[in-house]
Amino acid sequence: MVDRNQLQQHAREVEALRKRFDEINLRLEQVDTVLAEHAITTSVLSALTAPSDKASISTHLPIGSGVSLPYRHTGTKEGTALVDLGAGVFGERPWSDAHAITDQRRQDIQQLRDELKGQADQTEASLAEVAQKFNTLAETLQSQAAPPPAMNSAPTSVPQEEEQPPQEQPPQRRQRKRGMFGNNLTLDD
Repeated sequence: MVDRNQLQQHAREVEALRKRFDEINLRLEQVDTVLAEHAITTSVLSALTAPSDKASISTHLPIGSGVSLPYRHTGTKEGTALVDLGAGVFGERPWSDAHAITDQRRQDIQQLRDELKGQADQTEASLAEVAQKFNTLAETLQSQAAPPPAMNSAPTSVPQEEEQPPQEQPPQRRQRKRGMFGNNLTLDD
């Protein structure tokens, strides 16, 4: 026999799993954004460190609000970049080191994304399983609660009040909500 407490427990479990699944998907979106940023940074650093016949490299550095600064690197010596080393500490590193650091971070973040995707898949499977159990229990409870069909074919007497169709009442009109000043016109009108 299925009771309502068991059904409510499954409903809470479904809701908790759905919430967890949504949180994991939100994290996945955030990680995807960071991965896209790292991919752009890696491609720029790859272009900067690639051997070139040119003695100078020029670009524009965006500083925000649609403003960018022109940048020109001259000479054959490799340029440097400021790299966030963690905990708010920045270090000046050659472009090749910055590229290696960024690529390693991208790989670590990709591994994190893969783990999150695995958790999302596992949570989705658990959610489907618990939802199926909930639906089965709900159907069982509903079939238990339904009264069995009457075996007796003898007509039963129905009270006089129930035989009459209910009187239709006209729908009540809701009063419009008036403004702060009622119907009075103000100077702004």
